[in-house]
Amino acid sequence: MKRIVSSSIILTGFAAIVSQIIFIRELLIVFYGNELSISFILASWLIGGALGSALLGRYSDRINSKISVFAACQIALSVLLPLNILLIRSVKSAIGVNPGEIIPLFPMVLSAFVILVPVCAILGFIFSLGCRLYEGQSRLGAARIGRVYVLEAIGAIIGGILVSFVLVRLLSSVQIMASLGILLAAAATALLGFSNEAKGKRPLFAAALVILLAWIAMLPLGGWRYFDSLSQAMQWKGYELVASKNSIYGNVAMVKNASQFSVFDNGLHMYTIPDRQSAEEAVHFAMLEHPDPKRVLLIGGGVSGLVEEILRHPVDSIDYVELDPLILKMAKDHLPASYYRPLTDKRVSLHFEDGRLFVKRATAGYDIIIVSLGEPYTAQLNRFYTVEFFKEAGRILRKEGVLSFGLSSSESYMSNELKEFLGSIYATLASVFPDVKAIPGETAYFLASGRKGLLTYDYRVLMRRASERGLELKYVREYYLFSRLSGRKISFTERSIMAAGGSEINRDFRPISYYYDMVFWAARFKDSLITRSLKNINARYVLAAAAIAILIIMLFGLAGRRREGSLKRSSVMAVAANGFSQMTFQVVILLAFQIIYGYIFYKVGLIITAFMAGLAIGGSYAIRALPRLKDERYSLIFVQAGLCFYSVILLPVFQILSGTSSGPAAWIGSNIIFTALPLASGLIGGFLFPLANKIFLGSRQDVGSSGGFNYGIDLLGACTGALLVGTFLVPVLGIPATCFLAAAVNAAVLITLF
Repeated sequence: MKRIVSSSIILTGFAAIVSQIIFIRELLIVFYGNELSISFILASWLIGGALGSALLGRYSDRINSKISVFAACQIALSVLLPLNILLIRSVKSAIGVNPGEIIPLFPMVLSAFVILVPVCAILGFIFSLGCRLYEGQSRLGAARIGRVYVLEAIGAIIGGILVSFVLVRLLSSVQIMASLGILLAAAATALLGFSNEAKGKRPLFAAALVILLAWIAMLPLGGWRYFDSLSQAMQWKGYELVASKNSIYGNVAMVKNASQFSVFDNGLHMYTIPDRQSAEEAVHFAMLEHPDPKRVLLIGGGVSGLVEEILRHPVDSIDYVELDPLILKMAKDHLPASYYRPLTDKRVSLHFEDGRLFVKRATAGYDIIIVSLGEPYTAQLNRFYTVEFFKEAGRILRKEGVLSFGLSSSESYMSNELKEFLGSIYATLASVFPDVKAIPGETAYFLASGRKGLLTYDYRVLMRRASERGLELKYVREYYLFSRLSGRKISFTERSIMAAGGSEINRDFRPISYYYDMVFWAARFKDSLITRSLKNINARYVLAAAAIAILIIMLFGLAGRRREGSLKRSSVMAVAANGFSQMTFQVVILLAFQIIYGYIFYKVGLIITAFMAGLAIGGSYAIRALPRLKDERYSLIFVQAGLCFYSVILLPVFQILSGTSSGPAAWIGSNIIFTALPLASGLIGGFLFPLANKIFLGSRQDVGSSGGFNYGIDLLGACTGALLVGTFLVPVLGIPATCFLAAAVNAAVLITLF
């Protein structure tokens, strides 16, 4: 029976990490996909887990039929996990939002909470029950809690590896959730079959067996394929869904409306085909600014007609970089052949990799670099609008080279949020390039050159070059440019951008433009508390709030330092600080990896798996060490000091690695150091949790409720980190200050321990 219980706990960790990854992917398709929405998703997940472990877990010690309740939770999950895919995909239809449109903030938060909290509450409650069910060799309650913690971490490691490297490539989200449902129903059947409990066993066993057989029967009968098609039809209601497929980078969907095809990446509209006006603007503004462009680098957007427009010029070569090869495969399989044919031109070279990484490694000189990736609405995309990227692009541009990209704008009215956003990008660009121009319009095209005086607003010069090259353009022609480049529109755009003089320069390790864009995005929804909060937050307010929080931690810990139980109080604070710190570390490490080495999905999966491995190893070592510890307070002080040191050491490591982006040093950094960093973080967190539980438990025997309470506190700390780090701390303060803030929080707890 012990092996079945252990296997069930491992399966819980496996199901938790797999469902978390799949639900995040599915919700990002619905929620537009920036870090604000990710924060809400993670916060809902962690709040649900905290409610289940801390509140429901209070009753775990009083339940008589613990195995039956544990199995009932598994049965509930086996039904809820597949059902949640249908719920997620029907969110937009339920609230009346069309595919491609942005969901208002309040419905976003509410739907994430309603969908995720029930599942996560059950998972959290299972942890508390597992702490009570698990019978280890040691009678020490903290050791049993630690073993359950380790077993769940082992399951998460297995799940993280499988879902990252195998499952998302072979199966749809519905099929993955159906597989989890089968595993959970089978585990419940096994638990109940070998259980000696009498109360409630028979009806639960029958329910588990019926669900198991039903889920298995749906496989050969095509039931899950029908369920997948039904849910996708609800997700893309009003459109003809041509194809929807998952890759390791996300979901790519193609829909058809009349004769137009639209492509969505993780729910975000990428482009519509045909859309010749957008294609001409994105290409010819830049190409006509150069007197004789021969070598062109295009990052993204080639399928939307940009490659075809570039080939109208007498170019020698085009390097087209696209991160996800599925985008091109879907275009080749479903679009008319004429749309894909330009990509087969002998002058075009296709490169499937991160655009930033390609630029770092490139040595050839380019006349034109066109970035067609859209807004910096995520921290990952923001990397293409920073000082560091502009310097890298400038390095591979020839003397008369031109860099170009387009961003949302307006030619008649700009809100303060839009001014700040565009002003930050303009200031960043101007800090690197001596010549910068902004073409007015609903999409403002920014042009930059390393040669002063090369760029011009004179439409006659551009038209002369178009005539010399024999271009027959439909939109970017004389009457159009005369209006677009009128003195009034240019003056309005430049005045609006320059008026945002307080806009800060965008940097890799302080992605402030991404924050400005997030504020601009949130401002579309009027009278929202979240919107008002985002507008009014700045570095000064964030630092002041952090200082107050740290002061409260110290006062709370020191107020009862002479009373009995003060060490228990400090141990709970240490668990909360550990949850906050571990979430902070993981977000910072992932962002730093993307910034330094580019978006490499396999390495991101490896980073997460390394963290879970650290938790398992640290927890296992703590379990063996607990019986031998003579001074628990001293041990907790030592571990807490380790968190402080780790917080501070991250920054110099990142700075060293950012200067070595090629050669053996880069390989060591991306493969060894960025694996060791989360491993070390997990080791500290994994050791701290059982140790803090031993201090908290003391001589008490309520292992289930105590373990659930501390697990809930850990999740609440992580929830705070999820809400604050990616949304406010890193964009507003930057990665260095965020690391120091994590060190200060842990130092405050350390002071209370002394």
